[in-house]
Amino acid sequence: MSNLDYLAARLHGSRSKMAEGERLDALCRIRSIEEYARTVLPDREVRGTADLQRQLIEEFISEISLIAAQLERARAHLVKWMPVRFEAENLKVLLRSSITKVNPEEAALHLMHVPGLKPAEVHALAIAGSVTDFLRVLRGGPIKKSLKMAVIEYGEDARPFFFEAAIDRGYLAELVQRFNALSDGERAEAGNLIRNEADIFHLVLMLRGRFNYGLASDQLSSMHVPGTSISRTTFADMLNDTDPLTAVNRVVMRVLDPLPFEGGKGDRDIPVTVLEGLAWRRYLRVANVTFRKSHMGFGAVVAYLAIRRIEIANLITVSEGIRAGMEPDAIRARTIPRMDTEGAYV
Repeated sequence: MSNLDYLAARLHGSRSKMAEGERLDALCRIRSIEEYARTVLPDREVRGTADLQRQLIEEFISEISLIAAQLERARAHLVKWMPVRFEAENLKVLLRSSITKVNPEEAALHLMHVPGLKPAEVHALAIAGSVTDFLRVLRGGPIKKSLKMAVIEYGEDARPFFFEAAIDRGYLAELVQRFNALSDGERAEAGNLIRNEADIFHLVLMLRGRFNYGLASDQLSSMHVPGTSISRTTFADMLNDTDPLTAVNRVVMRVLDPLPFEGGKGDRDIPVTVLEGLAWRRYLRVANVTFRKSHMGFGAVVAYLAIRRIEIANLITVSEGIRAGMEPDAIRARTIPRMDTEGAYV
């Protein structure tokens, strides 16, 4: 048995233990964070909801790193980049902190412990006097390059939306580039899940930027990540559409499954969260199909990590619902894939 065969076999075993279906239903019925923590993180000391969420993410980061260590060449190169997603989230928190002059100690409470950012660097980023100062501290790489481009294009005083999108674009552009470095067979096995993730970014960027914030299409077009299912031309067309439903329908069967509601009324009022949830639901469906089809190939590894990512998102959603005292059914309706789209679109 090859290393990949052994790894895939182990991931199939881990897959069977995930919090899905009836297991997720049971978690939604828990009424206290203390009991929830004992259930999802047994033998761990957990100090409140934020600490619980941080530990879930950090456990996932460690798992990604262990999986990457068992892969070779381009496969490892791709998976090793995935934990940078969480570094990017930290950078967005730190950038907001520097822009809004939040106390660095307060900002630190919202950070995840990820490889790559040292404490001294974190502090320097949090107290940066401007985005340009932030860039001076930030280490070189795709994210810094993308953020620097945003400062040049939008200016130092642009709204944080542009800079946060630039951080995401930098991470995703590198992720897609590493995916494209795989062999044709490996890319086919992975079911385009990597490109799909970048296209969800395109979808949400278009909906929020164009239709929520009323930004002009030429202010957003440069945020396109090349090499995905949504081409630069299609993205430009979406940005120039007059209503969100027309734009969204351009990517049905690429980023979204057929929409579970009809257009015609309130088309401008479809919540972004509903459409984003539908996009992630499709992402999970494709990941499950890929995991079954690939079975012992590299596609199973990529699909497992995609499914695991959704599991972590669901566990965090449940913890927030329990903390807020929501009813079990209401919590479950917020998880992926079960989402109350009919009730949300009014």
